[in-house]
Amino acid sequence: MLTARSIDVQFGGLTAVSQVSLTATPEKILSIIGPNGAGKTTLFAVLSGFQKATRGEVFLDERPLTGLPAFEISRMGIARTFQIVRPFPDMTVLENVTVGAYANTRDHAVATEAASAVLEKVGLDSKRDFLASYLTLPDLKRLEVARALATKPRYLLLDEVMAGLNLKEQHQVATMLEAIHADGTGLLLVEHSLAIVARMADHVICLDSGKKIAEGTAVEVLTSKVVQTAYMGTD
Repeated sequence: MLTARSIDVQFGGLTAVSQVSLTATPEKILSIIGPNGAGKTTLFAVLSGFQKATRGEVFLDERPLTGLPAFEISRMGIARTFQIVRPFPDMTVLENVTVGAYANTRDHAVATEAASAVLEKVGLDSKRDFLASYLTLPDLKRLEVARALATKPRYLLLDEVMAGLNLKEQHQVATMLEAIHADGTGLLLVEHSLAIVARMADHVICLDSGKKIAEGTAVEVLTSKVVQTAYMGTD
């Protein structure tokens, strides 16, 4: 179980996240939604060790993660993707994913074998020898997921992985992610595509101005008047 308790993040006089708590389990997909600037990515950064919380605590089961560097948190089983996809452009798809696999081994043959298995899971095995710079945006998104998945995470934090994709491409990626989840990896999604949230999420948290304003099932949250006003701008 991944737990955050009363997380605050302040940048000078700006409060980016205020008293946000959450609990994620491998069995249920958790989605975090909210308007731009709501604090979603900052919260992900705290969970994955890329940002220190001003106050609050993060636990993986009963093991405290608060204050640990990102590489240690990754080794403990939490990986994340980023909104802006930045692979190593002059390396092949396989080499990019092998870099992620080195989180668990220093043996090149073992890392390459693990990376190959991940490429099959994300549907990029046929492009393993392509330079990353030649990939289309949908394939770059898959590569971003593959690099994180190669670390063998217990929880995978996906930050707007659907951004820039059309609806058909989004659902294709969703099918891939659902298969990853079915294999036992916990998923947390920061996502603007409400169609994907409605399809995938078992539990949804909505943030606005750094604060949690709603929590529940996808139906409960997406039909909430408070959420519709804050997130979608309707009365």
